[in-house]
Amino acid sequence: MPGIGFKYPDGETITFEDALDNDKLDLERMGIYYTALKEMSKVRSPDRKPSVTELINGTCQAYLERTKDYYLDPQAQAFALAGTLHHKRLEDNASEEDAEIQLEGIDITGIVDLYQESTETLIDYKNTGSFKAAKVLGLDFYLDDDPSGAVYKRSGRWGKAGTPKKVKRWWRNPEKADLEDWGWQINMYRYLLESTGKNVEKMYVQMTVRDGGLMASRDRGVDKNIYLVEVPYIHNDHLLDFFTTKRDSLLESLEKKETPSKCSDVETWGGIKCQRFCPVREFCPHVSFEIGSEQ
Repeated sequence: MPGIGFKYPDGETITFEDALDNDKLDLERMGIYYTALKEMSKVRSPDRKPSVTELINGTCQAYLERTKDYYLDPQAQAFALAGTLHHKRLEDNASEEDAEIQLEGIDITGIVDLYQESTETLIDYKNTGSFKAAKVLGLDFYLDDDPSGAVYKRSGRWGKAGTPKKVKRWWRNPEKADLEDWGWQINMYRYLLESTGKNVEKMYVQMTVRDGGLMASRDRGVDKNIYLVEVPYIHNDHLLDFFTTKRDSLLESLEKKETPSKCSDVETWGGIKCQRFCPVREFCPHVSFEIGSEQ
């Protein structure tokens, strides 16, 4: 029972069929044009094998998306849509040899954005905000004297009155770099590729920063709009234990028709996804919306 329609900003719903085929959509009220809505309406069969990205998202979310009829909030899907279109444009420019590859193994499916056989390189495209980008890059800073020679007029957090003003100097600290779910995802793609007989020597994320160039991004030390980040190797034993455990948990929950335990803090971005972005949050028994916090 995948997504079946859209929510208007006021909470009223409309099915995909009525919105896109029966000309019943109130376009001005929805505030999003048909072409974007059509892309958002593409859903996968609930009877499919678990995918890498589905298992990364969290078992409870995956279970509810497969078992509940739910309506999508187009506003919450905006960045996902931008990422999808970004992927498509980049894929259009890839050679036939390097194009997207659909994979399957150990009852898990995945789609590799780009595999260059000549260099044995796997690349995954990501669109993200500067907060996540800074974590992925491991950005850290130290304070240095302002090269202008300016001094503080009053004592404050960074120094006393009359002492040189300080500026942040950013650097990439490998000990702080954390790809989180991306590392697991891309290493699983590597494993699935290698299961087909291909060799993978290098793995990269090409990361486009949505708010690149804005003040918030620069304040986090993110001074570029696109980064190419190498993905460290995760041993296959750890990789398979992680994904087969999540796969088995999802399939067992579906078989028993029992809602799984709450998604982890990493899977829910510290609960932010539960409150604002998860498409099936209204069905989740682990979240209370009356008080705006997790149970």
